[in-house]
Amino acid sequence: MKKIVLILSILAITLLACDIAVKLTPEPGGSGSPATELPATEVPMVPSIIPANLYCNEVSLYLEPALGSSFSCETIPEANEPDMPYFAINPEYTAITIQGYPLGGDTFFDARINVYPFQRFRELIPGANDDYSYLYRLLSGEMQGEMALPFLPYLGAAQLFYAQYGILNFHSGSGIRYLTEFGQYTAPVNNEDLFYTFQGVTSDGQYWISATLPVNHPILPANPQNPPNGQSWEDFSNNYGTYIADMKVQLDSQSWDSYTPQLGMLDDLISSITIQP
Repeated sequence: MKKIVLILSILAITLLACDIAVKLTPEPGGSGSPATELPATEVPMVPSIIPANLYCNEVSLYLEPALGSSFSCETIPEANEPDMPYFAINPEYTAITIQGYPLGGDTFFDARINVYPFQRFRELIPGANDDYSYLYRLLSGEMQGEMALPFLPYLGAAQLFYAQYGILNFHSGSGIRYLTEFGQYTAPVNNEDLFYTFQGVTSDGQYWISATLPVNHPILPANPQNPPNGQSWEDFSNNYGTYIADMKVQLDSQSWDSYTPQLGMLDDLISSITIQP
């Protein structure tokens, strides 16, 4: 299979959700100060503090018009049936889908921010404790290695690489941001599947924030349909490790403003998040 297998029954779950279309209208109220309980070092860009204009359940944030014109606010019900694989299980959580995103329609992932009650996530999937421990070590300054970085929700596919890694504070906690793709085969790095993700926790450990925000870069092909440079799939797969290492170097060397949307703009979006249970 050449596409990611996402969480089973996601369409059925979405149909059960409470889906509210909301237009962005600035509302009064400031944002809290950045959390200090979790150890973290901010990425070089320090976003300005701007009052939130997006409110969804326990979440507020600032969405600038260049990233979206509206959003849907959903409460996704808990999924926990006996025969479900682990990557189909989830607690009830808040999902924000950005509408009018610059890359809408041409990417595998939607522009989305999920906020999970993490204690319930750990009750349903005990292995989530390992992700929390790994994330906390990264936030404490441990260097990331060759292994995959923390990512929720779980997918039935592998993290192929990561690039543009950084630690980022938001108003209610800290986390990591990076670019990545997931796949079940030796997929070329491409603009259809590439996305920016933020994986972070509130300073009290009660909520896990997961963002999937598609990005493009002009050095990448539009989609993963063909191996680069006219190679056969067999030759490409046999040299995949070298290819991925080279692509990571190339993506790491690109300036933030050469991506669409600009990475600094996405960092600003994440940094503005406030969670108020």
